[in-house]
Amino acid sequence: MQKWEYFFVDANMYPFGNKLISLYVNGEELRDWKQGSLHLFVNQLGEDGWELVAMRHDSKYDQNSLIFKRPKIVKKARSTKQSQAPKT
Repeated sequence: MQKWEYFFVDANMYPFGNKLISLYVNGEELRDWKQGSLHLFVNQLGEDGWELVAMRHDSKYDQNSLIFKRPKIVKKARSTKQSQAPKT
């Protein structure tokens, strides 16, 4: 069964233009992206395999909430027989 991991972004924008006032990822502020642009940040997430699956815009506060997902990489455990095999 496919498993997913999720990435939550809250972005406050200046009323005019494409600059960010603040950017929060999974509840933590990313200060490195302050004054950056949202479209560059979202494109970077796409390069990293994240897909935008939902977006909500609050026009009163000019805030965007975005949800991304990508397939979760599940590490498979070694089988018991292999791990108990004597090493030569």
